[in-house]
Amino acid sequence: MSAANYNFSIERGTSFRLSLIYKDSNENPINITNWCARLTMKTEYNSVSKKSLSATKIYSTTNLDYSLYKFFIDGPEGKLTLLLPSDTTNDFDFDSAKYDLELQSDDTFYASGGNYTIRLLNGVITIKQRNSGSETALDCQV
Repeated sequence: MSAANYNFSIERGTSFRLSLIYKDSNENPINITNWCARLTMKTEYNSVSKKSLSATKIYSTTNLDYSLYKFFIDGPEGKLTLLLPSDTTNDFDFDSAKYDLELQSDDTFYASGGNYTIRLLNGVITIKQRNSGSETALDCQV
């Protein structure tokens, strides 16, 4: 089965959530307990410097530094959730990126063949810049 194409936008300087449920052909969630996921994106343009820029950013469920992002799996429900805090999206100084979202099971594909890996999604992420031109993240101290 080919990866689905899904394009989406992230507003710079805002909190972002991407959630999806991996389902079989009968619309039942697939149990992905003990699997891992990775979203890899390659940026294409730096709107701050106005220069062409190519950089790769990787978000993985193996990350433990939740100050940067949180990517987790609810295995029995087949659910993946990627959370990007506003400080992280505020640092996005590009206009768009191509991405791939992959899943890897804890099962071996075949002897000496590594774990079973699939690509779920691919597409383009568009970064919506602020109309005000502000470059600082909102930080209300209570």
